[in-house]
Amino acid sequence: MDEKPYTLRRLTDDDMWPVLAILGKVIPDDLAPVFQQLMTKEKSLDEVGSVVTVRLVAAILKNMHVVKDDVYSFLSSVTGLAPDAIKGMEIGTTPQMLWDIIAVEKNANFFKAVSRLL
Repeated sequence: MDEKPYTLRRLTDDDMWPVLAILGKVIPDDLAPVFQQLMTKEKSLDEVGSVVTVRLVAAILKNMHVVKDDVYSFLSSVTGLAPDAIKGMEIGTTPQMLWDIIAVEKNANFFKAVSRLL
């Protein structure tokens, strides 16, 4: 995919709510014990970081089907394209769109604000 079939707008404060709803459906609830191990010094920051990363990636991959419609709706809002148009795009477009939203510098403050809520 050389030329992107979409243009992304800058995220706004109102975008925080669908992002949090999506994250709430895919992030595992059982991370508290892992952080407790860090606080009690049972595990180092590197060990906890590794466990959290693996659990997050596994949970997101396992639960992406749960948020499929939410993601298409969010991407529709950010691009102005209909959800069905996004669904019909070349395979790999949706992950690329998500990556582009996260990676662009103009959205850095948005994701800092969201991370403070988590």
